[in-house]
Amino acid sequence: MYLAIDFIISPDSKVYVADVDAGLPWGAHQYHLTHLVHFGKPSDIFRRIEWTSRKIYGKTFKVYIQSLSFNESLKSLERWIAGQGPLPKNIHPGLRLQDRWIQYQLIKRIAPAPEMIPLDVEDLVGTDRFIERKKNVVLKRRVGKDERDWQFISEPSALWKLNLISHHFLLQEHVESKIGGYSLSIRSVVFGGEFMFMIGNLSSAPTSGHGILAFVSSGSPFGLSEKPFQTESFNQKSWESGIWTDESAPHDRSNEIQKELVAKTTLVLHELFIRRIKEISVRIERLYDGLDPSTLPKAYFEE
Repeated sequence: MYLAIDFIISPDSKVYVADVDAGLPWGAHQYHLTHLVHFGKPSDIFRRIEWTSRKIYGKTFKVYIQSLSFNESLKSLERWIAGQGPLPKNIHPGLRLQDRWIQYQLIKRIAPAPEMIPLDVEDLVGTDRFIERKKNVVLKRRVGKDERDWQFISEPSALWKLNLISHHFLLQEHVESKIGGYSLSIRSVVFGGEFMFMIGNLSSAPTSGHGILAFVSSGSPFGLSEKPFQTESFNQKSWESGIWTDESAPHDRSNEIQKELVAKTTLVLHELFIRRIKEISVRIERLYDGLDPSTLPKAYFEE
């Protein structure tokens, strides 16, 4: 399965899994841009993905993505998350992998992940104890990548003033991941049991959401090779947009221009970090590839 896995690195140098995207073929275009800025020449990542798809699954990457049993439902769910359409009428069990609470219950068995609990307004005692025990937690939606409603919660009273719909949200232990004054996350993509690439994301916001892309290289010390650094801007359709989407469909990403900002610096990671991220990525991909989604608990949007 094609997975894009986001990692963070704590101040005490521990690697954590922050999020997992299943079935969404994003990331290769971003890596290609960081390679282009770093080396001054195109990468071969698109060829590698196509070759892996044909070798492992016996079909082109586009056919592989389009043949996923939950592909059409996932397109509808993505539009619903973005507020551009209704919730899918026929929810495929594979969409359960988009629910962060279900993700966490799968991932925590095999990899380190920040502790989390689903928000339950009827369990005031349990929720308050979690906040008091962790001291600093973040509130986030159970699906989506734009981090709407994301915010720090340092005491129970701050949470209860929000009057939230409990089943839409979860509380997660806050693990600070910083480098050079930026929030840091590292996206690792694995496909067919093989590691494909990783890219750094530098954000000036408290979260490590969509920010400035950076090429990742092994070395020491851990940090950015150039500080401060310049950036290069790209405005173009991504390679993935023609893979996953249908140009004739409304609200389709294949018609969108993707705006990316790439840092003219290198994110230098210790070899130990790189090896750890690769090992965990392949381990998660093998777990997901062997799953029967119908055996998973229902996502909150199914209830």
